[in-house]
Amino acid sequence: MGAFYKKGRLARLKFVKALAVRLRLGETNIELLLAVVVGIAAGFASVFFRLMLHYMHQFFFGMVYPWLSELSPYLLPLIPVTGSILLIPFIRGTSGRISGYGMPAFLIAVHLRGGLIRTRDIFIKMITAAITISTGGAAGVEGPIAMIGGAVGSAVGRFFSMGSHRLKVLIACGSAAGIAAQFNAPLAGVLFAQEVIMIGQFQLQTFGVIVISSGLATAISRAYYTDQPLFGKLTYDLHGFYEFPLYIVLGLLIGVLGYLFLKMFEQVSERFEDLKLNRYAKPVLGSFMVGCLGLINFNVLGDGYETIIDVLQDKPELSILAIFALIFLKMLASSITLGSGNVGGLFAPSLFIGAMIGATYGWLINMELPEGMHVHPGSYALVGMGAFLAAITHAPMTAIFLLFELTNNYQVIIPIMFASVIGVMVSRALNPDSLDAAELNRRGIVLHAGREESILSKVLIEKVMITDFETIPENMTFAEFMQIFPNSKSQYYPVLDPSGHMYGVVSFQDIRAILLEEGLEHLVVMKELAETNIIKLYPHDSLTEAIKKFSIKDIEAIPVVSPEDDRLLLGILKRKDVIDEYNRAILLQTVDTKKE
Repeated sequence: MGAFYKKGRLARLKFVKALAVRLRLGETNIELLLAVVVGIAAGFASVFFRLMLHYMHQFFFGMVYPWLSELSPYLLPLIPVTGSILLIPFIRGTSGRISGYGMPAFLIAVHLRGGLIRTRDIFIKMITAAITISTGGAAGVEGPIAMIGGAVGSAVGRFFSMGSHRLKVLIACGSAAGIAAQFNAPLAGVLFAQEVIMIGQFQLQTFGVIVISSGLATAISRAYYTDQPLFGKLTYDLHGFYEFPLYIVLGLLIGVLGYLFLKMFEQVSERFEDLKLNRYAKPVLGSFMVGCLGLINFNVLGDGYETIIDVLQDKPELSILAIFALIFLKMLASSITLGSGNVGGLFAPSLFIGAMIGATYGWLINMELPEGMHVHPGSYALVGMGAFLAAITHAPMTAIFLLFELTNNYQVIIPIMFASVIGVMVSRALNPDSLDAAELNRRGIVLHAGREESILSKVLIEKVMITDFETIPENMTFAEFMQIFPNSKSQYYPVLDPSGHMYGVVSFQDIRAILLEEGLEHLVVMKELAETNIIKLYPHDSLTEAIKKFSIKDIEAIPVVSPEDDRLLLGILKRKDVIDEYNRAILLQTVDTKKE
């Protein structure tokens, strides 16, 4: 089977190369062509996913729920519990890989596993996310649709035997296409891919192909649905410049509440992880708890889009006290849904929570403003929706352009810029990690610094440093040094004082100048040539720290010293050895990925 796959892969690779030669396509044009394929495929995947979700929701809450409510309204938790039971075969079949909030695992696959995402994950993610959300799980479709689109990009790239870099770009194309098709917001899709999927690594060529995929997916979505935004026609009103300070305060508030949500999600996830319970029972327990929260307020269930629309249009059926309570009920329900292992995303819950915060804030402002001055709570709900999303994802550009595309109103730009940027700044001040980064950091992975740092941060210097190295005494003359230099394999010599402590270091670069001077070799001692302003490392530093220090002076070796005495030399770390260790770690990761 492996030989057959390898032959098929080679055949596809030859076909692509032959086609490129025949059509006179360069590498850039091939990438562009594949981005077109990914955009179209992801657009249709998004349409199919939305149809599946619609019909499943109609079945559970259009048919089953009315029948249950006639028997007893307290039977509501049975619907989300049924959904989690239906997930068990999928969780078991994927060894739990699809459980919970999947974006961190998705980013690991993109950046650390060469973009290798199983094609079957497209269909599994569709079905499992649709089951969770349609049965009342407090989660959203946007995270899953971004991952579905990314899996489409991975499938297309692997079929045409693209390298890991182009595979990553095609995954970003698919994720952008999924978000764009879902929200009817192509610019927001592009920026989501750049800020979240590509973790801010902007390249003009990459940006171009992502734009193509996003635009095509949006066109397909509009052909099947409408060119209206997801939340319908939204209006935004700015009554005067006196509102700008109010939006700044809203940004501060959202930054604090965004931090609260991040901590709640982290704590709930850890509680379920530590819970001594069968892993298949955890989603069932979580669904039951969410169903009980639904008895308190039914609007806490599902993605909550209907409630968001009512609040945005200033015609909520709920009291302001109920809207305020929904902020914290939704935080808890979403944390339980995904922390317990049910499937979905946090995009929609974030929009919901932000809208409720903004609506409550706008209502309170209206109460306190002097006579003749007023605001529309719906406008604050709109800005709060984008600002809260920015605060937990640390992706302000995505939020800003999403709001602009949802309203087609340029007036919203300045308020959402104020609220989003301030919200992100406050959230970062309280917790430097976004929702995705926090989960990754908990696993010891630092993606936002790049693949290299994520790998190197796990390796300690004591594992790579050499302990068998040459040293020279500080009173050695240059003439004596030149007698041992021709047979030495080193180009870096620690200079030791009589007590055995390091005085400084001499490198080949330090002795170049004196080689040209005659008559000084018996007068100059190595202490006089030694560099005493030394960059040092410690055994328990990571190779990430070593790379940073290598770049300070562009040197090839750094002494490793004792933490208790920085003049006590323990070893030498060479740049070449760091590179070799990195290559070895990459190879091991590739082997592990293939085993999976």
